[in-house]
Amino acid sequence: MKVVVVGGGPAGFSAAIVAKQVGAEVTVIERMDMLGGLGLVAGVTMIGSSEIPLTEEQALGGAHLHEIFESIATHKGIGPKEAPGSENVTTYNVTKLDSRLQNAFRERKIEFMLRKRVVDIEMSGQTTKAVILSDGTKVQGEAFIDATGGATGPEGCQKFRGCVGCIMRCPTFGPLGGMIERKVKTVSENPPKIGSSVLVPISSLSERVQNELKEKGYVMWKGIPPNAKADTERYNAVASRTLPGIGDDYVAQNLVIFDVGGFVKVWGVGSPLYAGSLRSFPGMEDAVVTMPTAGSFGQMIMDTSLALHDSSLKIDGLENVFCAGVKCGPTGFLLDAIISGDLAGYNAVRKGLGKECLKLPKTLAVGAFIDHLAEAIRSEEGRSKRYGANRADLMKKLGVYREKKEDIIKEVERAGLKGIYKSPVR
Repeated sequence: MKVVVVGGGPAGFSAAIVAKQVGAEVTVIERMDMLGGLGLVAGVTMIGSSEIPLTEEQALGGAHLHEIFESIATHKGIGPKEAPGSENVTTYNVTKLDSRLQNAFRERKIEFMLRKRVVDIEMSGQTTKAVILSDGTKVQGEAFIDATGGATGPEGCQKFRGCVGCIMRCPTFGPLGGMIERKVKTVSENPPKIGSSVLVPISSLSERVQNELKEKGYVMWKGIPPNAKADTERYNAVASRTLPGIGDDYVAQNLVIFDVGGFVKVWGVGSPLYAGSLRSFPGMEDAVVTMPTAGSFGQMIMDTSLALHDSSLKIDGLENVFCAGVKCGPTGFLLDAIISGDLAGYNAVRKGLGKECLKLPKTLAVGAFIDHLAEAIRSEEGRSKRYGANRADLMKKLGVYREKKEDIIKEVERAGLKGIYKSPVR
């Protein structure tokens, strides 16, 4: 049987790998000329309490994207401990991600199509039979995964802010989405948020700052220069302000940058507040924002096209279509995309073979997180918040916080799910 994955970002990659492992033929359709999506600018893979859900995901037989990130890691376990939420960070080289993802697909004989945009789907009742590309081509399958992200591209950005030339490059490759939007109702954050971080070339920084980056992986300025002007308008609109545990209050008074391979990522709310005043900071006198290309003006408008779904990630109103990544809800980290992508890939195969879909038990951190997200996205209040599977406070609230690695793995074994993402579906 065949699974079609629309979107070649972190979630789409994860879904494709698991679907292939458990027995499907897989085709990935990506509208841009590169794989990686927002992973091409994210640069941060591990942060906070990521080890708990990551260990579960590895025990389930997934988290293959994490192996890619590890292979191109620039620094591990870094970050200022005095800035809560900014410590225990692993960064990776964003410039190497696309080539590594393409190589992984080739090694596994996963078909992928670049510069192909889905504009509609062909259905029989509530069952999807094929996706239709902008050139009229039909790609058929038994199950489908929408991993196109939660944004609409120009439509949403022009309404709220205007195109800023982000990594999605919609003017070149066309708008995001296209798989489910014409067939089922999607929902949005209210009001939508904008992305926060910007990228600055390391070569534009002073020798002192470059040397500190090589040594520590990050640089922190304690205190804001008096001539740095805070952009409070952009700060009030960014998504990261609603993500607990990032240490926003502290970072608002101190600037942190992380080495993500050729670039630094200006972290947290320090980015929307001071991206336009970076040259006020010692050692950044020549700094220039290159991503987005509009500079300090902002990032893409996020979470304007989210899919209602159940805990198996099946989309409401579509019998054989699953969602993964930000399409599932306002999530904040790459690990969230891995978790949803892995499950969507597995369940797409089960659905295609006529079997009941898996709902991960809520005794697992990953299962509790997906179930919590599926419920939260159904209300405006729930969509107004942001979610991360690595958040210790959320795991404790859901009763799935475990400190010992052996206890985490035992819980997966107790659920009878050890290695399930590697075992062919029969």
